[in-house]
Amino acid sequence: MEFNATDRKEAFRLSEGDGYAIYIIGVHDDGDVVGITDEEFESTVDTIKNMAQQLENTRIVSIEKRTVDSQDSRVVAEVHLSQKMPLPQTELRIAVLGDHGAGKSTVLGCITYNEEDDGRGKARLNLMRHQHELESGRTSSITLTAIGYSADGHVQNYANNRSAEDIHQRSQRVVTFIDTCGHTKHLKTTARALTGYAPHAFCIVVPADVANVSAATLEYVQIAAAFRVPLTIVISKMDIADKTGFGAMMRHLMSSLDALLPDRSQCIVTESTAHQSLADDMMKLNVVPIFTTSAVRTVGFSELVAVLGSLHINLSDKCSADCEPFEFHVEDLYSIDSVGSVVTGWVHSGTVSSTSDAQLVIGPDSTGNFADIDIRSIHALRIPTEAVTARMSASLAIQARNAVAIQKGMVVVDARTLETTKRHIRTTFAATVTLLNGDVAANQDVIIHIRAAYHLATVVEIVTDATGQPSGSSGSKATIELELAESEYIAPGTPIVARDGRSLIFAGHVALV
Repeated sequence: MEFNATDRKEAFRLSEGDGYAIYIIGVHDDGDVVGITDEEFESTVDTIKNMAQQLENTRIVSIEKRTVDSQDSRVVAEVHLSQKMPLPQTELRIAVLGDHGAGKSTVLGCITYNEEDDGRGKARLNLMRHQHELESGRTSSITLTAIGYSADGHVQNYANNRSAEDIHQRSQRVVTFIDTCGHTKHLKTTARALTGYAPHAFCIVVPADVANVSAATLEYVQIAAAFRVPLTIVISKMDIADKTGFGAMMRHLMSSLDALLPDRSQCIVTESTAHQSLADDMMKLNVVPIFTTSAVRTVGFSELVAVLGSLHINLSDKCSADCEPFEFHVEDLYSIDSVGSVVTGWVHSGTVSSTSDAQLVIGPDSTGNFADIDIRSIHALRIPTEAVTARMSASLAIQARNAVAIQKGMVVVDARTLETTKRHIRTTFAATVTLLNGDVAANQDVIIHIRAAYHLATVVEIVTDATGQPSGSSGSKATIELELAESEYIAPGTPIVARDGRSLIFAGHVALV
């Protein structure tokens, strides 16, 4: 849908006003009150209503009208508009993983922009954030991009929308892709994406022009198993695949999936595949869909987009999380002129409204303390909204009542649950993990990623593996006791990833604190 100049001005005013705008009718720009006739007033209001309909999710909240000249029946008025995203709107976050050169950004470019690649990386250019990424073709930062699905099932992407805001406004369901780094040089960034952005599912991209699946790819499969998240495989570069090499790679991939995910079957998706039942089985951890694609020939993407549109998070889990106390995990933070401090992240549990009188706190800081804050406004999926609920991404404009150094990895919680929260601030904890790469030994130093934060930690003891026997070898499951160099908020069930600077060591969940 194309907007005219007037519609774009209204969209700009709503954006400036954080979802609100006021039109003053019958007053000149210099403040001179002249009034307009009733006929002119009705025509003006109709124009504003038409603009609101064009922008979607926008409505006239109130009209305040008064007469300034009773003899000529001239009036002035204030027309109040609001643009707030209606709830519920669901979001599914998918982490896109794979080796450097596997084609992750190219695959996402084809999905989100609906355009083919030229074989030299044209499709990935829209996802690059830095000049050195454009020059090297190597992703070095986390990039978020999305597609949406309207109520009637139509795909909303950058091919039929001007911006991410338009996609989100016109979609009932949104799939957010977390594009990660493939090179080991940026392992820290990829590890942060796995724990800080709370993906609901993994998508691992494997190039078709290799003879064997890489060790890094198999580690991502192991992490999917350890996190117990749904997994899909996208085979890229089918246009340059060698028949013999591709066959060897697929045999290696299938045997590896059988070994690492014995409870999940594999399904190579074709045009005749039942998309909804496949999506349901994927989210129930029963199957791993495998898509064969070519960005140059734009083959396989229609099936992939169809299955993604059929994915749904477990609503019963979401409803139970909605009833729990509010907890928001901070992924990133910004300071914006005229707005102040803004934290972005996702709602782990509970519900919060910008108009509620709930007392919220943010922390912990280096001393383990929390600071009182007020929420000035809320954006969900880049659109102003009144409230956000569990499992949703959000941006909160906050105002601290006392000085606090906000950091990535902090949490925003209800002050009424602060005592319970503080009991989870500690330096030692146990985690149930899958060992990924090499041996792990007591007294070994590792870097632990938890939410969007990371800390130096020491392996105190490797307690047991799944059979109850001491173990520290790659591929085994174990309970590990860890001690952090500084205190952190650590709740049971929180996903963690450990690395040693060169490789990922283990992944799992916090068991005991």
